[in-house]
Amino acid sequence: PRNPGDKEAEEKFKEVAEAYDVLSDPEKRQIYDRFGEAGLRGRGYTVDPNDIFSHFMDMFGGAFDDLFGGGGGRANGWAARGRDHQVQVRVTLHEAAKGVDREVRLRREEPCGTCGGSGAAPGSSPERCRVCAGKGRVAHVQGLFTITTTCPQCRGAGRVIAEHCSDCRGAGRQVAEKVYKVKLPPGVDTGSTFRVPGAGGAGRGGTSGDLYVTVNVEDDPILHREGDDLVMDVSIGVADAVLGRRMKVPGLDGEVKLEVPAGTQPGDVLKVPGQGMPRLGSSSSRDRGDLWLRIEVAVPKDPPRAIRKLYEQIRKEEGSD
Repeated sequence: PRNPGDKEAEEKFKEVAEAYDVLSDPEKRQIYDRFGEAGLRGRGYTVDPNDIFSHFMDMFGGAFDDLFGGGGGRANGWAARGRDHQVQVRVTLHEAAKGVDREVRLRREEPCGTCGGSGAAPGSSPERCRVCAGKGRVAHVQGLFTITTTCPQCRGAGRVIAEHCSDCRGAGRQVAEKVYKVKLPPGVDTGSTFRVPGAGGAGRGGTSGDLYVTVNVEDDPILHREGDDLVMDVSIGVADAVLGRRMKVPGLDGEVKLEVPAGTQPGDVLKVPGQGMPRLGSSSSRDRGDLWLRIEVAVPKDPPRAIRKLYEQIRKEEGSD
């Protein structure tokens, strides 16, 4: 069917292009099967349907011209979407727990302020390409076959610029640095990716691309993260292990009270409910993981003489039993 300018058809084609890109790459296919599209984004893969479209057009230009109502590239309804960009931000474990705002600096393409993105000098405008008659593609007959390729004159744009803009030299775009403030919610983890719509590169007659911000949570010297739970090693003395004690340990929100039961053994794990990481996306501030404490019993290597005598007395008492 012929459907020039049909946005739904364009979107369907882009979906097909994205699927082709994933299926044709074994590594991307494996990641997508396990983690979905978010997994691809989190590992630095970005799918640009426009690049795949250009590849398809170079291979099967004539067939796609028929499918979408004739050639012409952007001059006949096809608008190139801007490129997506991806950046990484580093946060501490405590920042990840409470949520934090991060400023992201990005060098991205924007429409030229002098020519408004046309690429032509002020007072002039692009003209239709005479070689391809504005279609953006030309046909070559080779024996029994007709091969359609990108027009060498206009490079697929369907138009030519007689007098280029002096600022962007006909590109219609300029590189500028932008600063975006990204709000990271409580509970983010390494690999969490957030999309900033329209913050990517400027399109060529189409919409701007998006910015994807991927989080990298730094290791904490005390607290080890395992999903939404936190794990910490706690060292106690022999007497505390035998008799038990109340103590305080550092947590995300300050000191956490801990009850060490009498007879605690080396390697025992104690649980403090609700003192782990907030669950990402939860509306309740109380929806958190747990804090797990792995107990280590510190045995003195060279105790003072008085302490040593006490241990000797204990040994005698244990021997008499």
